[in-house]
Amino acid sequence: MVRIKYFLTFFGMTFLLVSFSNCGSSQVGKAYALENNPPFTISEASSQKWVAGVQEGGSGTNVRIAFESIQEGVAIEEIYFGKAKTIAKETSNKPVSYTGFFKNKMKRDVIMDENPVNEAKNTPPEVFPFDLKENEAVISFKLNGKQSYFKVSDILKKPLIAYPSTNPKGID
Repeated sequence: MVRIKYFLTFFGMTFLLVSFSNCGSSQVGKAYALENNPPFTISEASSQKWVAGVQEGGSGTNVRIAFESIQEGVAIEEIYFGKAKTIAKETSNKPVSYTGFFKNKMKRDVIMDENPVNEAKNTPPEVFPFDLKENEAVISFKLNGKQSYFKVSDILKKPLIAYPSTNPKGID
């Protein structure tokens, strides 16, 4: 009787441990497979940090990707850079180029309270799907309705742009 009780306790605990070990892995997100042979050719990729001339203007980084050729039916959608993503905007058509405008976020307020209901109002950080180096980005694109991703390496780092502050009213 003691052996059966020990046996059932052992297998019951093992079952509980195994069933709980898979809970966290389901929240990691879907896998993002990178394309090896994209339907386009990149001629140049660069990043450039900028700061505004006024305190409230902020700062950020612009990532520009120029294409030598793009296959018919390809839609460039997003650019992932650093630990953020943004919509890729077509900024030129001769040559075709897309730019991602990444504005640095202000520090967010975190609610710390003894009441867990108040802390539940905090938004959890998003899980970033790619492990990128400082000079890498990922382009998300669709070809015939199929979502794909391509990693761009060796992004040229251009000098910082410091925008001047605006003139006060009445002064030219």
